[in-house]
Amino acid sequence: MTQNTNSRVSRRGFMKGAATVGGGIAITSFAASFGMGTAQAAEAGDDVATMANLAATAETLAATSYYNTILNNPLGYSDDDLVYLKLALSSEMYHLAILQSLGGKSLTDKFYVPATFLSDSGTNAKTFMAAETAFTGAYLAATRRFAELGLPNLAATTAQHAATEAEHLALTRMIGGFIPNPNALPAPIYYNVSNAVPTLAPFLKGGTGFIGPVPFPGADAINALLGGIKAFPVLPYVKAY
Repeated sequence: MTQNTNSRVSRRGFMKGAATVGGGIAITSFAASFGMGTAQAAEAGDDVATMANLAATAETLAATSYYNTILNNPLGYSDDDLVYLKLALSSEMYHLAILQSLGGKSLTDKFYVPATFLSDSGTNAKTFMAAETAFTGAYLAATRRFAELGLPNLAATTAQHAATEAEHLALTRMIGGFIPNPNALPAPIYYNVSNAVPTLAPFLKGGTGFIGPVPFPGADAINALLGGIKAFPVLPYVKAY
């Protein structure tokens, strides 16, 4: 298949239809509150719009979390740590731009965070560790599903994203004082991307111990905070072939 044909197929796949998720009544109710439509049977697997929108939501959450951790450095991270955090923030924004170019849209621009996220370094590190573990697992699930759907270039693209999220996990662990690379492989914690919805739920809806909502700051504010520190924009697989 040619590059142009792959690009057309991939773009149509991301933009078709309304987003739907599988996984039962709890996920259906949660998804419906964010305009995601009717849930399909879990065994049918996620459609491409669901995966794009959930991934865009996760990237927007990540960018919001990194931004507020960096802004005014409330936890007193070192200059080296702040450079890593800025590169991670830049990467998440690049991921988001890729998803948006393919039709993905975040389900919200406001999020909730643990109450001590910006006042306790342990809470901050553990929150990022949990989030990056979930993001890596979700992108692995997307890779499996895109392969199942016969969309290998999208599968390779989400594999790229998973690899970056795994890097973020390792460096976040190191900043938090943990061994950065204890696992031989990223954990296969989700079969479908929609299985990550319960993990995202308290960040989108709030809950015990969470405060907010905290707004997504937007690209202009993020670029101003980055001050020219940006991750190298490697070409995503879906654009390369």
